[in-house]
Amino acid sequence: MNTDRKIHFFTKRLITHLRKLNIFPRILLFFCLFLIVSTGFITFLNQNSYTNQIEKNITQELATLAQRDSLVLNQEKVRIETSMEEFMGDMSILEALEECRLLALQAASGDQQAQQKIDKNQEYVENTLNSICKNTKGVCAMAFVNSDILHRMDVAPSVIGSVQVPDLDKLLDSAIYTEAVKANGYPFWRDSTADTSRLFYDRPGNAFGITGCITLSYQVYTPKIRQPLGVLICCVYPKYFAQVLGEYSFQDGSNSYMIGNGGMVEGITVDFSAPPFPGNSAELCDAVFSEHKGMIEMESEKGNVLVSFYGDPKFPIHVANLTYRDYVMKPVYRLRSINYAVMLIVIAVGAVGFYLVAISIAYPVQRLVRTMKRVGSGDFTAVYKPESRDEIGMLCNEFDRMVADMLELLDRTYVSESKQKELELAQKSAQLDALQMQVNPHFLYNTLDMIRWECLYENGGESPASDMIEKFCTLLRMTIKGDNQKETVSDSLLHAKTYLEVVNFRHTHKIELETDVQFDPQRYQIPCLSLQPILENAVRHGFSGENTDNRRIRIVGSLRGKDMELTIEDNGQGMTREQLDILNERLEGFAGRDNIGLRNVNQRCRLCYGENYGIQIESRQSEGTRVILTIPADPIK
Repeated sequence: MNTDRKIHFFTKRLITHLRKLNIFPRILLFFCLFLIVSTGFITFLNQNSYTNQIEKNITQELATLAQRDSLVLNQEKVRIETSMEEFMGDMSILEALEECRLLALQAASGDQQAQQKIDKNQEYVENTLNSICKNTKGVCAMAFVNSDILHRMDVAPSVIGSVQVPDLDKLLDSAIYTEAVKANGYPFWRDSTADTSRLFYDRPGNAFGITGCITLSYQVYTPKIRQPLGVLICCVYPKYFAQVLGEYSFQDGSNSYMIGNGGMVEGITVDFSAPPFPGNSAELCDAVFSEHKGMIEMESEKGNVLVSFYGDPKFPIHVANLTYRDYVMKPVYRLRSINYAVMLIVIAVGAVGFYLVAISIAYPVQRLVRTMKRVGSGDFTAVYKPESRDEIGMLCNEFDRMVADMLELLDRTYVSESKQKELELAQKSAQLDALQMQVNPHFLYNTLDMIRWECLYENGGESPASDMIEKFCTLLRMTIKGDNQKETVSDSLLHAKTYLEVVNFRHTHKIELETDVQFDPQRYQIPCLSLQPILENAVRHGFSGENTDNRRIRIVGSLRGKDMELTIEDNGQGMTREQLDILNERLEGFAGRDNIGLRNVNQRCRLCYGENYGIQIESRQSEGTRVILTIPADPIK
């Protein structure tokens, strides 16, 4: 429990200190701790693991190379031993040697016949040895030392073969002979590179003997009673082994050598860029012939050298492969450089990404803080208008919405009264205009009504003049509505029909009126005198100067959701684009004294129903004009 409290306290203190920093340095600190440290740790960890694996693989490859060379060397060794065993298994050879041993005492006492048999047998054995030497690759010389070990002092030993032995005692005392006797018929290999030059000569009179040979010795016995007959000695040049191994041992950047107890016997491959055989080879030879297989690392002037070696403990020659450590580690060094480059690129890209991310977070927050300060100082026109859709953008949208709500609240609180007064003044003005419009029509209606009755009295009944006066009086009576601000759509259509009938009295080419109302006109109302100014504008401007037939005004009524639309179309002369723009400006009340009726209808609709309602005009020259009156569809209950 105490540990949890300490961790919680430490975390809280850390967060408190971090929050004292701005967002930008806070993200920078996190970037340094997370990206650089984690990237460096992963890079060095992977590099170390990969380096160890590469070193292991290289070690195994070099060891395999030395082992392969040793196996090839062993195959050649077995092949030579097999050739020697053919000599030892030839019964005629063994019988000849046995006969020479038995006749040795007789020949020594002067028996010429015994000496002739011995010479004949020795010639046969020597020819056989020469044949084996000639047909066995790698063998440079062979000799058979015939000696009766039990009577050595009494019988002079002899040598049969293709070599000369100037000092037989030295040969008999050498390890080539003595160790073969101890081997009891098993093959004995020896590194005799330091001895053969003083023991064997290829012919008499040579100043130097056969140099640098590896020897194979056998103790030869009679086949039945295993009586020693002598020792078979075979000399093999190491150069032959080097030639055979050279076909298999090439490895770029390395040199292979055959090593004996005294040091290097023969070089297998020659690469001047690879390590040479060390001058002080005692350490290398001790390791090779004590362990027989493995790898060691040695120092040299050009750098550390990896030495892999392998050999048969029963064979005096081992194979060693030398390679500079720096050479085999080139892939590792190259990979390390690549890792460092990748790490730097990742850090650089991460730094650029960090900067962009930090700016994308810090800059909007700073801008939002500045906007909030402006709003706090009373500037409610300050808005953020974010361009992003992230969390900060959502926060800024909510802030703009909050400012807009505050402005709306201020409008409701401080401006609603002025708007209410403006509406009341507009209503009073509309009522005053209505009253003024009612005064003159009322007086005119009474006067015309008296004139109509006078016409009826003078003509004794109906007449065109009285009919005209009656229609006009009906039209005037429709304008006298008292205080009513609205009328049904049916009354408005009747008013429009009566108005056109009066207008047609003074026109030769009559204007036809078509109506198409797709709802019950008795259930819906519109502001009074809404259609008559629109019809008047069509008669006055749309058919001005027209003397053609087929004049037509069409009124279409429809419901659009919660709204009602009354469309008044004419097929008059229409308007140009410039004339239509001027008319729309006048509807808004910006300029001019013309089109007062249309402007009055538009303003009254907006005062009653809102800014989204009123008149919309569409027109094309020579095609006619369309006026769309839109108000809420509020049926009479």
